[in-house]
Amino acid sequence: MQYNKNTFTKLKDIVKKRQRAISVVIGNQKGGVGKTANATLLSYVLAENGINTLVVDLDPQANATNLLFYTGVREAKRLNKPEEEYPEINKTIIRGISDGDLTDLPVKIKDNLSILPSYIDFDNFIKLLYKHTDTEYEETHFLAPLFEPLAKSYDVIIFDMPPQMKEITNNAIVFADYVLITLQTQKDSLVGAKRYIEALTELKQKYDLGITALGLLAVLNDKRGSVDTAILEEAKTFGDDAVFETIVPNMSRIKRFAITGIGEEDYFD
Repeated sequence: MQYNKNTFTKLKDIVKKRQRAISVVIGNQKGGVGKTANATLLSYVLAENGINTLVVDLDPQANATNLLFYTGVREAKRLNKPEEEYPEINKTIIRGISDGDLTDLPVKIKDNLSILPSYIDFDNFIKLLYKHTDTEYEETHFLAPLFEPLAKSYDVIIFDMPPQMKEITNNAIVFADYVLITLQTQKDSLVGAKRYIEALTELKQKYDLGITALGLLAVLNDKRGSVDTAILEEAKTFGDDAVFETIVPNMSRIKRFAITGIGEEDYFD
């Protein structure tokens, strides 16, 4: 994949000056709008261009974990590595949270790309959260001390989020520097984006957070569809520059990556 190398050089310089990772939440209140695809593909591109990237999977469905695990196996096979060098997941995020330490969780997928893996048992997070907190502040800031050591080890941290789980969303937003909102060009997705922005604004004001919205990234778009066009026009009500010029079309190969992992072996990859 070819990109403007100056962009990645500037990113490295920013991280070097900050001496900690840039953290980005990929969000929308609605499910099935391309959050995981964006999180994993962006992380892959960053890694390919020398940015040491960690994906934190905060979704009990663990789709990002599975996709990147398959990516790691695919990469290992491409390099003819022995099976003992394939990625291996021994511990998931809920166990790390229970132990009070996430630093031994990241699984290396390929050069410059790791995943902090999730599993269906992450459904227990909310029960664990309320068991160990007494105030709303403690609830929203519960994970920040656990994320902080990871920020010293990576250039970029990307959070893949579940839909409609405010306790998880709030903890990621409190820690992150930026939020990238995924917008599927359908009405429900636009409504989800609006609600997400409202929740983000409320949390930002309440705790004086430094988080910034990067904008809305339109995905799964059918450029010939009248509904898609109408939704994009309506999304501009957020601001003239709120929606990225790049619009990701609906592509079968992206769906296939969930089964095969991400790779670049052929033209369609």
